[in-house]
Amino acid sequence: MGLTLSDIFQRTRISVAYLQAIENNEFHLLPVSVYTKNFIKTYARTLGVDSEPILASYENYLNSQKGLQTQSSKNDAPEKKNIFTRIAGLKTYGVIAAVLVIISIVAWLISIQYRSSSDIINSQEGITGIVAGKGEQNTNSALDATTSSGQQLETSDMAQKVNEQSQIMTQPGSLKEKNPLDSKSVKPVVDNKETVLFMISAIEETWLRIRADQNPSFQILLKAGEKYEFKAASVKLEIGNAGGIKIQFKGKSMENLGRSGQVIHLRLP
Repeated sequence: MGLTLSDIFQRTRISVAYLQAIENNEFHLLPVSVYTKNFIKTYARTLGVDSEPILASYENYLNSQKGLQTQSSKNDAPEKKNIFTRIAGLKTYGVIAAVLVIISIVAWLISIQYRSSSDIINSQEGITGIVAGKGEQNTNSALDATTSSGQQLETSDMAQKVNEQSQIMTQPGSLKEKNPLDSKSVKPVVDNKETVLFMISAIEETWLRIRADQNPSFQILLKAGEKYEFKAASVKLEIGNAGGIKIQFKGKSMENLGRSGQVIHLRLP
């Protein structure tokens, strides 16, 4: 008929690129098979030729593509399986690692809590032992002083009696009365420093290191709402959360010692 591709396009409205692909058997440039088969039939009808040979060639092309896709799927299957296996293995290792990390963190926190409790108990026992030792020492000193005073009193009484007897023998008839010796009680030595009651109240969870007087320092961990009381003449404090506690002593109240989480050192009073 002597029609050009432009003429066929004007009649069929099939794009020139598709028409040229049909003429050259370049089926890979055509759209999906439903549209392509319709284009081939319209193209053959416009030219007045049989569409079956062209459709047969297109079917052969489709079959060859299916074979290639099947082979490609078979080749890709083991690789995809290996990828999925690796991903599953990595996920398993990740879960195990996360569990181990969590267990380690929990064990570390428990050990810190246990050490803090042990330090508090040991420090309190040390303070109790020191106070008891000082009390026994003061008691023993008082007993020794009282015993010495009693012995001195007895010696003075004996000397007085001997003196009186000698005066009676040298001066008959003259008897002088003597006033009895006044005994003075000896008091034990008392520390002149005045102890003060300190009360620490926790507003937030706060760690503290406390050194009361010359006693060994100890650590405590107060949670919000908890209180800790002790007596001392002076105290040194290391506070791990300056905004988390309130200190009361001698009728005074100290609050807002610093920012929340700030570490400060105090010496009171």
